Formats: sequence, C-alpha cells, structure tokens
Amino acid sequence: RAAALRGALDLWRGPALADVADAEFARARAARLEELRLTASEDRMASELELGESGSLLPELEALATAHPLRERVRGLLMRALYAAGRPADALRVYEETREHLAEHLGVDPAPELSALHLSILRRDVVDPTPSRQTPPLPAEPARPATDTTPAGKAVAGAATDGGAKARTNLSAALTSFVGRDEEVRQLAKLLDESRLVTLIGPGGAGKTRLASEAAAPLVDRLPDGVWFVPLAPMAAPGGADAVAQAVLVTLDAPDLMRQAEARTAPRPLDRLTDLLATRRILLVLDNCEHVLDAVAAVADRVLAAAPHARVLATSREPLGITGENLFPVPSLALPPSGADPATALGHAATRLLADRAAAVRPGFAVDDANVADLVEICRALDGIPLAIELAAARLRALTPAQVAARLGDRFRLLTGGSRSALPRHRTLRAVVDWSWDLLDDAERTVLARMSVFASGATPEAAERVCGRDLAADVIDVVASLVDKSLVMADGDAEPRYRLLETVRVYARERLDETGETAAVRAEHAAHYLELAETAEPHLRRGDQLLWIERLTAERDNFNAAFQTVLDTGDVRTGLRLVAALVWFWLMRDLEREASLWAIALHEAAGDEPPPGLGEEYALCAFVATVVAKADRDGPAPELLGDTIIELLRFLPERPRHPMAVLARPIARLLAGDLSEAADGFRELRGHPDPWIEWIAETMLTFNALNDGDLETAHELAHRSYTGFRSLGDRFGMGVTLLVLLQIALSRGRPDEAIEYGEEARRYTSQGVNPDQGSIVLINLAEARAALGETDRAHRELDEGIGAALRIGDYADATRGYLTQAELHQHADDLASARASAERALELVEPRVTRSDFLQAATLTYSRLGILAALEGDLERAAEWHTLAFQSIDPKSILVNHTLAKAVEGLAVLSAVRGDHERAAELLGTAHAVIGFRDEQGHDRRRVMALVLPVLGQDAFDAAYERGRSATREDALALTP
Repeated sequence: RAAALRGALDLWRGPALADVADAEFARARAARLEELRLTASEDRMASELELGESGSLLPELEALATAHPLRERVRGLLMRALYAAGRPADALRVYEETREHLAEHLGVDPAPELSALHLSILRRDVVDPTPSRQTPPLPAEPARPATDTTPAGKAVAGAATDGGAKARTNLSAALTSFVGRDEEVRQLAKLLDESRLVTLIGPGGAGKTRLASEAAAPLVDRLPDGVWFVPLAPMAAPGGADAVAQAVLVTLDAPDLMRQAEARTAPRPLDRLTDLLATRRILLVLDNCEHVLDAVAAVADRVLAAAPHARVLATSREPLGITGENLFPVPSLALPPSGADPATALGHAATRLLADRAAAVRPGFAVDDANVADLVEICRALDGIPLAIELAAARLRALTPAQVAARLGDRFRLLTGGSRSALPRHRTLRAVVDWSWDLLDDAERTVLARMSVFASGATPEAAERVCGRDLAADVIDVVASLVDKSLVMADGDAEPRYRLLETVRVYARERLDETGETAAVRAEHAAHYLELAETAEPHLRRGDQLLWIERLTAERDNFNAAFQTVLDTGDVRTGLRLVAALVWFWLMRDLEREASLWAIALHEAAGDEPPPGLGEEYALCAFVATVVAKADRDGPAPELLGDTIIELLRFLPERPRHPMAVLARPIARLLAGDLSEAADGFRELRGHPDPWIEWIAETMLTFNALNDGDLETAHELAHRSYTGFRSLGDRFGMGVTLLVLLQIALSRGRPDEAIEYGEEARRYTSQGVNPDQGSIVLINLAEARAALGETDRAHRELDEGIGAALRIGDYADATRGYLTQAELHQHADDLASARASAERALELVEPRVTRSDFLQAATLTYSRLGILAALEGDLERAAEWHTLAFQSIDPKSILVNHTLAKAVEGLAVLSAVRGDHERAAELLGTAHAVIGFRDEQGHDRRRVMALVLPVLGQDAFDAAYERGRSATREDALALTP
C-alpha cells in the first residue's frame, strides 16, 4: 500500500489545476484534488508508520503538521511517529498544542480518536482504541536500543550472517520506554565524542546500564567496528585482567586461535584483545565493573594505550581510577514539587517513569487530581531512583497509590531518623527491596534467595532442582508469582529462562547467607550443572549436536559459577568431572582460553596425583591445562611440551572411556612434531568401538597423506571421514572434512568439485557450530571461483572472507586471504594491486612472526613479496625476501611439505627472471618432489613455464625438471636464493 501510494503521489506536479486556479469553475475541483492528495499523503505515511519507518517520516510530518495545525489526523500521525521514535513527551506536547489550537480557533475539543490516542500514549496501551484505516496501531515499545543482556538477546543482536557478514553491535532493542534522561544522553554523547574513557558512576539502581546503552546506540552507525556491550556482573572466573579480557573477546565473538595441529602457543587474553583492537574504531561498554574494578582498570588502561581509535564506556559504583578517565555521575530523576498538580507532576521525569510503568501493569492508569499527591509522595520518598520507582510501580497492580505511599513512608523512616553513615540512595534502594521482600510469603522468600546462586538465569528444570530442596510448594508456581511481582524476569518464548536483576540478586544472596544454607544450595547448583554437562557430552558428537551446543552456551556463566563453587569448597572430584564433560564443547566453540583458566586452577588444587577412580578425568584436566597454558606460561620447546603431556597421560587407564582421552596420546605426539609416531597412533584407532573416534583418526591421517603428497589416499580418507560424520549427524566433523576435501579438489585441479564442497561447508558454518571456519571457507571458495574464471565473484568472496577473519581476530586466515588476493592480482598482471595485498598480509605477519601458528603464514608472505619484487625487476630485494621465507619454515609442521614447495616455486620464479632457466626448471621439479604431485593450477608454476620453455625447449626442460625431482626435503630446506 505504501509503495502504491508513493507511486501515485510521485505523478503530481505542483498544485492542482494551477493554470486555471483563479477561475470559478476550477476552485472547488482544485480544492477536492488537493484534499485527495493530502489524504493520500496521510494514507502513505500511515502505511509507512506500520512498516516501522517513523524516523524517516518525522521531518515530513512535522512540516505537514505546521502547515495544517488544525488537521487532527496529521497531528495524530506525528504523535505516533514521535512515540515510535522514543519521544513520548514530545508526542504529548503535540497533543497539547493541537488542543490549544482547536480551542482558540474553532472553540472545540480534540476528536475522540485523538483523545484516545493521547490516553494510549500516556498508558503505553498498544491496542488502537479506535481502529480504522486512518490510524496505524502504536508500536509495542519505542524502537530504541537497550541493554537486554540475556544470552538469547545477545545472540540475536550480535550474530554474524552467513559467510561472515559483520555485525555492528549486540545492543538489543528496548523493551520499555526511556524516560527522563534526554539531557544526560546529550551530555554523555558529547563527552563520548571528546573522550576515550568515560565511567558512569552512581549507586545500584540509578539506571547506569540503560543510560550507557541509550548514549552508545547512536554510535553504532558512526564507528565502523560498532558498539559492544560486555556484561561483567555474572563473571566469576579467576584470572584478573585476563578474565575480563576474555569476557570482551567472547562478546566480540573472537575465538581462541588454537590452530589445531598447527598451534602450540596462544597469547594471553589481554594480549590477544589489544592485538585484536589495535586498528579498530570501536566502543566497548563495560557494564557492572565494581566487583572486578582492578581488573577492568588494567584492561581499559592497556586497550586505550594500544588501540588509539578504541573507546571505553564503563558503568561502576566507583571510579576506575586511571589516567584519562572522565567521570559522569548519574543523578536521580527530576522530582516533582510537593503539592504539584497533574500537569506539573508529569513535567518531571520521576513522575513520568512511575506513570509509564504503572500503566504497563494496570491498564487505564493515569495521573489525575485524585492520585497525584500520593504519586508525588512516592517519587520523593524514593529519591527519584529508577529501579526503586519501577519496583513501587509493580505494586500498583495490587495496591492503590495511597497504600503504596503509606508503606513507603513506614519503610523509609530511617532516611530521616537513622544512621547517616551510608549513602542515602543506597539505603533507599535497600529499603525498597526490603519492602518487596516483606510482601513475600515464606516459599517465595526461600525460592528468591536460592535463585541468587544462578549467574546467568535458570531454566525451569534448573530452578526446580536447585530451589526445590525441602520445599512443599511447586517451585515453578512460586517462580511465576515472583515474576508477577517483578522480582524475577522471564525471558524467552519457547523455553523461558528466569533471572534476577543484579541488585535483587545481590540482596537475595545476602538473605540466603542469613539462612545458613548458602553452601548447600551452591553445591546443589554445581551438582545440577555437572549432571547437565555429563548428559550433554555424548550428544555433542551426534545429530542433536546443535541443540546441545545452544544449551551449553546459554549456561556458560552458570558453569563458571559451578567451577568457582568447587574451587571455593575444595570439591576437586566434581571439578575434574566437569572439566572432562566440557572439554569437547570448549574445543568446538574455540574456548580454549576459558578452558585453561579452570583446568589450571583445578589441576593445582588436585595436586600431583588424581583422586581415587578419577585418573582419566585428572589426565584430561592436566592435558587441557598443559596444552593451552604451559606453552603460554613457560614457553617450552615443542618436543618438551609433547613429552610433558605424555608424562601426564600416564594416569589414563588402559582403556579410556572419554573420546578426548583416547585421542590424547597421538595428539600429544603431533604437538611435539613427531608426525610418524602420531600417524601410527591414529592408525591404531581404526576400528575403534566408538565410530566418532575412528572418523577423527581418519581425518588426522588425511593431513599425513596430504603432507606426503598422496592426493588419492588423502581424498579417500577425507571422504570416508565425511561419510562417517554424516552418518552420526556431527556437523562439526562434516565441516572440517569438507574443508579438507575442498583443498584436495583444488590441488587436483577440480574447481567445480571444490565449490560443491565449499558451499556445503558454508551451510554448516552458518549454523554456528564453530565460529572459526566461515572465513577460510570463503577464501578457499574464492580460489575455486578464480580457477573457473569467475574473477569478480572471487574477489567479492575474498573481501568477505578477509573481513570475517579480521572481525574475529583470526589473522592467520586473514593473511591467507590477502595472499590469495595478491596471487589473483599478480595473475592479472596488476602488480601494484598485488603488492598492496601482500603488504597488508605483511602488516599482519610481522607482529606475530615468532608465533608457531604464524610460521607458515610468514613463509608464504615473504615468498609472495619475493616473487613480486622479482617480477618488478628488484632482484636484490627479491633474494632478501626469499631468504626470510626459508628461514621461517617450521620443519616439524604437519604441513611443512606444502609450505616448502611453495617457497621453492618462489625461488623458481626468481631464477627464471634472472635468466637462469635450467635452475628454474630444476626448482619446479624439486617442488614436485617435496609436495608429491605436480600442481598444474599454480599461477607461479605457469609463470615459470612461460618464461623457461621457449628458451630451453621441451627436452632440456624435462631433463632439468627430472634432475630437480631427485632432491630430498632436506635438500630443499637447504636451498638459498
């Protein structure tokens, strides 16, 4: 309807019948046509309002309302647009202006439709009181960003689309109107423009979180890397600044980059975060910092020093206390004066908030002469603190304003006659929660206190298990009652999650401590999440994998709380079992750093020997702690790391049950660079009773075959693994093997086949099993597109893949993308663009050249720069680059042959440009010998052939080529420019 009306209105050219406007016969017809035009414009704007386009309509509606001050429909549409844009106060002002115009010029009141709309805005009634085609319904809530920090809200807001499309924020749409902070938002926005570190300070319940989100939301479109909300309230992990940095990395969807067999070290989370943000234009909103203040201060100080374009907006009850911090105290809402009439009272933010929230729980509620005195008293008694006002408003469902005011007066007598040593606002907030607590019955108090042990909300099953001990009442009925009283929040539709506001949770935790049952409830909480993890563990490798990944992801904060419980109580047995149950989940979701924090702490708590009967769990815990952390902390040589792991694995039983325990020994040999022993270990797992273990072993053997250049065997093994994983429904395994099959197809010169594998792998990465695969799938697909001549599409997918890799900080994959881009430009003889891409790769490599997971990237980058220098005629610089390439080769890498062959081909290009044609042909043969097959698709190989064959002739070329094929890998490693 909107499109049709737009099309019709676009056909108008100036006023109706303009050339005969003064003629008597034309006046009535022109007036009718202009009325039709205006009505069509109103219909079109009403339709666009229904489509949610209020923001773009506001200027036009404001102009139209100014031109037609007595036209009530236009005024009503403007009111709706203002309300939808989060400006209900302005909408109410439009109504008052219209009422005054009508009274002054026509002597009438507004029509019932406009009056009903006015009432709807006052009480936030989403139902149109007078439905007609002329008035689109009010939106349920103003469409403004807010701070829904539930896992579901964050996942929806922050998820990347298929192929790595970049999300700009995880701020969620507002669930309620934002009242009374327009000036604070303006001031804070100005401060954020001028400063890189701003801390909102104030007591709990003052509205710091919501204000931060409202002020940050407009920056989403101004900062290329967006605005990211990091909730720190549920964080209980050990690790200080690294734990806070890890929380930020998780929010940014930046996986820990343990590059499977290639990675033997990993940066600390704080180093990784500063590395990730170094070039980003981004705003981090760090919420609820007070309980981790020193750690947040360290993170903010480091990030702001290392990332010149990053900004931090923190909320805390006290300052961070570091250089450059700008404090922004969050004041209470403006209070109405005693004795105010309804109009005056509604001119103050505290009354508007109370009226807004009261209308949400009590339809038809409005501020009038009968209740205004009590409402003013409530606002003033609560000092204008938003959370206190909202809790009071919730009680207006069951009590009158007079009854609420009387209760508040009794409860807050301390404000005038008690101790003044505490902050008044803190006492007021505690009094409000005290009062809410006193209204509960015994069962409600018990459940609310026990709910405080949940760090990120609870499913109904978890609430029943943890809160139902020795409780006669039905737990879910009690929770539903608490939801009605606004003390428990219910999120989600299909499967609800129950959570407490943080202030309520802290208060309830204190009440739980008073009962003396905190230890028992925390133990029950840990037992429940251990049971959940152990139940989920085998499903992570089967057809319902996605469902269980989603469940475990939603409970990450609760798992962390359970780990804290077992460490606080010394319950090492539960802790070791929990590590074993979660280890594969952590690895699938690239959460190795989180895994290491708990594994290290538990390994230290357990000591040098496992508890009786838990040798396997102890060994797995030690394995995780050592693989992820020891190399990071102590930096041992790979051989020593592998030997350390093997020594720890002596605690494994002869026949381990856990799949990761079964795979641990050959993986340890692989990490130590002992490829032959690792391959033997994987071969022994063929025919294992657990088919998933067999398919993992076959996949690892595929890499061995690839390194040996046996493409046929590699394809057979990878295809067998893929078929096996598919029979199990394991999308993670399918995704990994499809990537391998894609690479093999490219090496065999079958780009069509590679695209089929890549598109299927892309579907699985979009399902979110492993966030680290999307970028490399796109980069490999781009190679296949280019081989088919689809150059433009190849470049588009490369840009997308590189962007996705940079977004999550996967600089190894981003480097691979830039090098592929450089190769495509080089093949098109665009050497300037090729050099620009290669230099971008170099910018990523140089700061990380000492890391084991970047050695291959360094070799390939130096080699590409050497090739480009040779083609540009700078032979001396080319030789320097190739020398660096050979110096960076890791002879113990699982893919050393592939990397070495590429480096040798680079030397062949240099020799051909120098005119040393026989050596160039020999080097092509050496590359063939190293990698085990002739790579007919390689651009560098074809460039050498084009330079050498016309000079040597086929016979001489073949002879030189065969001489090169007699070289060994050791000969190739010893080559120099």
